Amino acid sequence: MLSTPTTAVTLYLSSALVLSGAFAIRSDPPEDPIRPLERAHARGEVAPRIPRLDPADPMANQAVLMEALADADPTACHRRTIALATNGRLSRVRFGRRAVCQLARLKEISVAQPGFGARGLAEVAAFVLGRRTRGDVEVTRIVVPPFRFTGDTLSFVAADLGPLDDGEQLIGTYHTHPDDDWHQGLLSRVDLGFMRSGHVDFHGRVGWLDHESRDLDWLFDIVEPRNGDWNVFAHDRDVLDQLTSRCDAGDCPLNALRLPGTAYYLLARYYEDRDL
Repeated sequence: MLSTPTTAVTLYLSSALVLSGAFAIRSDPPEDPIRPLERAHARGEVAPRIPRLDPADPMANQAVLMEALADADPTACHRRTIALATNGRLSRVRFGRRAVCQLARLKEISVAQPGFGARGLAEVAAFVLGRRTRGDVEVTRIVVPPFRFTGDTLSFVAADLGPLDDGEQLIGTYHTHPDDDWHQGLLSRVDLGFMRSGHVDFHGRVGWLDHESRDLDWLFDIVEPRNGDWNVFAHDRDVLDQLTSRCDAGDCPLNALRLPGTAYYLLARYYEDRDL
């Protein structure tokens, strides 16, 4: 058996060795959290070139859809023009090939998501930016915000969508709907609510959508059902406010938005230029 002094020295030396060994062991810092686009890529695809969206991962949904928009092939689409009147002002909104194909890509991805039935889809949305020159408005960019979805509904997550370019304004919205033009080619009560209470942040610009802003020239809202094409509604603030108030009171004649002769008729047409 070791004597008491020897035991003490032995314990002291062994403790020193353990401590020196602990300091010598290098601990690598943890890897950075997976970035949104990396998370989206890790989920894979539902079909070739069709990314899988995640109902609970808004930032990844935005990242992978913006990547898809960047890769959209503009040669497969024709230019489109919307002629409409909002608040007594006539405007022609011109969509170039690229913008038209980008919206087509959003619909393609929206429709392909699994789990929402034969006539359902994972609803996606985008903001349309543009630049006005007198009566003409040129679409400059399509921007997808981060969003969660539950099939035929979605909710935006507050985020800075980046700066606006010189002269750019928010001019419209786009989103997909399930079913067909007859049943779902229409703005919903949720859409009307967003128009009143929504907030959009382009690096501190635009702001609350029911406030006047030099960065907001809201002209139209596009609804595109699974089995249909663009249903365009002129964004007349006064008319939509009247309809929203009526809906809040319990009577909500949404179909009047597309019925000529009613006080709420706002349906507009687009024209496709097949020569350009």
